[in-house]
Amino acid sequence: MTEVRVALSEEIDRYLDSLVRTGPFASKAELVRAALVSFASEAGPMAHGFDLETRFAPDGRVYQLEYARECARRGSPGVGAVYDGGIVLAADARPGKLVRSVPKIRTVTDRLAVLSSGFVADAHVAAARLRHAGPKTTEDAVDVLVQLYWEHATDRTKRPLAASLLIASTLDGEPRLFLLDPSAALVEVDAAAIGEGVDDRMEVLEKRYRKGTYREAERLVLEVLGKPEKPEVRKIAV
Repeated sequence: MTEVRVALSEEIDRYLDSLVRTGPFASKAELVRAALVSFASEAGPMAHGFDLETRFAPDGRVYQLEYARECARRGSPGVGAVYDGGIVLAADARPGKLVRSVPKIRTVTDRLAVLSSGFVADAHVAAARLRHAGPKTTEDAVDVLVQLYWEHATDRTKRPLAASLLIASTLDGEPRLFLLDPSAALVEVDAAAIGEGVDDRMEVLEKRYRKGTYREAERLVLEVLGKPEKPEVRKIAV
């Protein structure tokens, strides 16, 4: 058995002595051993390094994906909504006085755009991959991004992409909006929010969204964002 030596202050040493005298342990070594076993048990899968790679822990979780989702949830907020004839995307750009903000909405074509929240570099890679692929249909565009995210979610030599995406497309002649998260999970939605405060924003959308005109959709997404001073808004029409 490996021997571990630790230097303790006199105060802690006296405290351990009192625990040995009044508790069920025969020595301080036995007490410390029990404490380490308890800590390892409570730490669970992370104590075995399951949070360091993209692999399943015994409890069925993939910690790296959870970290990537948390990063995406802390990004600048964005909202998208389908209306009769297209989709509107809006983001809180928060520009500075001297530095121009990085666009949250990336236009691939006049009928395809991506709104991101989370790690900016990861979102840039995703948009670049989509632009390079030159998709002709909405399904093609979605497949490109799902494949990229799936590769990063399952390859142990990579890390998950820490950016959530709203994918707006009218490539097939109809407005379609998709939400893609770092695990490569994809859902089609009529309206959705990503980034900071996502839970509260989604609650508002669920209560107030209805498919209407562009002006109605634009007004709603800006209200959900909190009416930022200089919002970034993009219209993707059929």
